[in-house]
Amino acid sequence: MAGGRSNTDRSTARPVWRRPWAGPVAMGLVGAVLALATAAPETGGPGVTCDELYHVLVAKRLVRAARSQGWSFFAPQNIRRNFPWRADGPPFHPPLGHWVLGVTHHLMDPAPDDDRVVSITAARLAGGLVLGLTAMVAGLATWRMEGPGAGTVAAAAVILVPRMFAHARLATLDAFTALVFTAALWAVVWAERRDAKWWRLSVAGAIWGLALATRFHGLLLLPPVVAWLVWRRRWRALPALGIWALSGLVVLALSWPWLWLQPLAHLRIYLTTATARPSVAVFYAGQVWPDRQVPWHYPWVMLAVTLPLGLLLLGVAGLWAHRPWRRADAGFLLAAGTLVFVLGVFSWPGTPVYDGVRLFLMAFPLWAVAAGVGAKWAVEQHLWRSLSRARRWWILGVVLALQATGMVVYWRCPLSHYSLAVGGLAGAERLGFEVSYWGEAVDERFLAEVGHRAPGQVVVFAPNLAPFQAPGVLLGSAALAQAQVELVGWNPNVGLPPGCRFGILYHRRASLGAVPPAWLQQRAAAEHRNQGVWLARLLEIPGSLPERPPP
Repeated sequence: MAGGRSNTDRSTARPVWRRPWAGPVAMGLVGAVLALATAAPETGGPGVTCDELYHVLVAKRLVRAARSQGWSFFAPQNIRRNFPWRADGPPFHPPLGHWVLGVTHHLMDPAPDDDRVVSITAARLAGGLVLGLTAMVAGLATWRMEGPGAGTVAAAAVILVPRMFAHARLATLDAFTALVFTAALWAVVWAERRDAKWWRLSVAGAIWGLALATRFHGLLLLPPVVAWLVWRRRWRALPALGIWALSGLVVLALSWPWLWLQPLAHLRIYLTTATARPSVAVFYAGQVWPDRQVPWHYPWVMLAVTLPLGLLLLGVAGLWAHRPWRRADAGFLLAAGTLVFVLGVFSWPGTPVYDGVRLFLMAFPLWAVAAGVGAKWAVEQHLWRSLSRARRWWILGVVLALQATGMVVYWRCPLSHYSLAVGGLAGAERLGFEVSYWGEAVDERFLAEVGHRAPGQVVVFAPNLAPFQAPGVLLGSAALAQAQVELVGWNPNVGLPPGCRFGILYHRRASLGAVPPAWLQQRAAAEHRNQGVWLARLLEIPGSLPERPPP
């Protein structure tokens, strides 16, 4: 029949699950569904972490302002109010990530005009979609270079990293930063391989602009891309770089009205002060360091010990497989070079680095590409040539599935994950690594025990890293609300609230110095442990501790 497909065409058409892109897409969907289904604390999600309440409040206020102000949202007086900035610096982050959190939150917000009503779980749902998209981007890029098997492994290597999965279940900017950074990198590869036509470069630049509009980390992509394009195109790289960079800056400017008021002055302020913040204590190599004095090898070691061991080895195999570098795939070289550059930046003396791998989370999708390449290299080795190629992939699939063990073992505390390379969490503690830096181990199961043992009481929370940390934990816990527990952040300059008998302590070794030593010697009334290491404790406060002084 004219215009239709013959019976022969229908019989030879491959089903969807046999298409070469199906593996990466399926892995991304699995990761997204799993993260979405377990984002809420009451469904097994992590406890509310340090920065979540801050990010959700900023996001909700941004969306509420846009709804209530209409087009006047862009009036100069409202820009100053909606995007407040200090006299000594800009807003804490560009607004794109907060728009994503705010829109997601608004879809499930029962009181969109009331800033006192906040649902951290609602905002967390954005992270599940972000995780799925990140896995798809890494997987599809690897498929284009190395084939469907490598692409599927690369996508799986994104969602099987416990720390990557953990950040995808939090209402913060880290997972979204990793997504737009990864997408911007592969967009450049796509544009260059398609003859670098101006409109493709504009699209790639616009995606880089989204990375810039999310976080300062987007700037880290500029030097690798410049070097890569110059290597690939010599003098012809100049107009290509111009189109790419201009498109990115236009997207950044359009998405951030704060820049409109004084474009050059505000851009200069942002570039020179974006990393200015109070010092954060870091526990590493058995001691506490200021964040600008951490040893240079911190990011390299942390990446190695937080990757599941099998994925670490596959990534090393992938890097080995592409030697000598002059014959390697150009896109792979950009990914590998960017990975080295990002880790190098955070190794540079004076660069602040803290909170485990959070600040360089984009390294994991880049490593996942190397893991996919390593998987293909392993399958092609002659050591097991007696087996069919299909059987080799099946065996490798079993090995890959075993990497999910860390997801199971650390399900309640994924930000405390360490690989078998250092003996898991127990080995990491002995070797002097941080145990729990953001407090996600203070989860709903633990807080239910707190509510059972201290109903109707005031409970102090420590370490309390920010004024919104303890309120965020209280806001996100149905168990504490039902037990009418009042949670108060510990302040050593203030002391205990009157009548306080219980305290929650989580195992952030960098900050335990601010906690009274007597607390650490107390027997726990309730405890969250993993592999013999305590992560969170409910303590009965010793009577010798001072109460809050009278006003």
